[in-house]
Amino acid sequence: MTTTLNEWTRYKPHPKQKRFHYALRTHDIVLFNGGRGSGKTTSGAIQSILESIQYQPGSRGVVLAPSYPMLEDASMAEFFKWLPRSYIHEYNKQRKILTLANVGTEIAFRSADNPDSLRGPNRQWAWLDEPRNLKSREAFDIVYAQLRPTRKAWLTTTPSGIFHWLYDLFVAHPLPNSYTITVRTDENPHLPKSFEQGLRAQYTGTFAQQELDAAWVSFEGRIYDNFSLEPDGNVSDSADYNRNLPVYWGVDDGYALGDGMGYANYHPRVILFMQDTSIGGVNVFAEIVECLVLPERTIDKALQFSYPPPDIAYVDSSAVELKARIWAHNIQTVGATHQVTEGIKNVRRLIADGNGVRLLKIHPRCTHTIREMQSYRRDEHSLAIRVGEQPPLKIDDHCPDALRYGVWHLRYGV
Repeated sequence: MTTTLNEWTRYKPHPKQKRFHYALRTHDIVLFNGGRGSGKTTSGAIQSILESIQYQPGSRGVVLAPSYPMLEDASMAEFFKWLPRSYIHEYNKQRKILTLANVGTEIAFRSADNPDSLRGPNRQWAWLDEPRNLKSREAFDIVYAQLRPTRKAWLTTTPSGIFHWLYDLFVAHPLPNSYTITVRTDENPHLPKSFEQGLRAQYTGTFAQQELDAAWVSFEGRIYDNFSLEPDGNVSDSADYNRNLPVYWGVDDGYALGDGMGYANYHPRVILFMQDTSIGGVNVFAEIVECLVLPERTIDKALQFSYPPPDIAYVDSSAVELKARIWAHNIQTVGATHQVTEGIKNVRRLIADGNGVRLLKIHPRCTHTIREMQSYRRDEHSLAIRVGEQPPLKIDDHCPDALRYGVWHLRYGV
């Protein structure tokens, strides 16, 4: 007896749900990163049933949630909603173990709030539902280490911020043979339009980006908390290169790779390609972010782009060698050092001015800049209060610094 997606007459997966299921045939671990109502829990439950019946009959699997109430009210409820009753052989309520008829698969239902309780037998597959509610990755690590000889795991969740362990595992430093699919609420065609519209009216700003658009945005200590990924926000294809406008660079010097993105010992060299707009704003249309490369190599790479050389490069005044190298290419350099707090205020004004106009636009290809504009945050443990605010952390400040240098000349704009 087998069950396939095509034979599951009640389950009508939308295109991204299909992509989620198919990704698990070629990847060890898949993250379904979805907004509210995107179908993530349903997909997780269906995949658990397919794994039990079709792909790994006779296997041992585990379904996890951050707490027993969430496990029973959401994950298990969705699982039993879709499981054909003819497959239920025995369910031990005390041990929370289900044995399936005909195929002999054993499924354990567990809460992840006590990681040590998860130590036990080897399993072949695992589903972790809503792991954003777990502050630590310990439960995931324990269960993932038990998956053998096959290793199939899927996580279904609405995202938390970019400081959550999920972001580190799937975005900043992806696990080997992992895959992430992101699904917005409005991408589920089975949802009534009124449902999504009602949530849009209720949710705003960063909360809407996280809960409805499945964006990796954070609330805690963000310096540029007015930076928006919404359709009318700061990321737009309209920021592409305009041949009728002069080009300039915003430059932050660096070299060290350290432990990579998101770590304090990571210091790349950054060049942002920028153009002022007719309304007193700025477009960032390209970027170079690299480590372990000499200054002349970075400059040569920038000049090999299909854009014209810049009229001016705004560079940190302390980067003397880099300024000299740029000057050697007949590009005027301007020392753009200024008081950091004043520079941040200027950037915030461009992100959204007093009338809500977004004068700063960044092209989607500038992925490093977009990420750091969201992750750049204050040092909330610092005692060095400046102008009534904590200073920025020296983490994820590379693209924001290059941007701050580049737009300093616009500080007296309207």
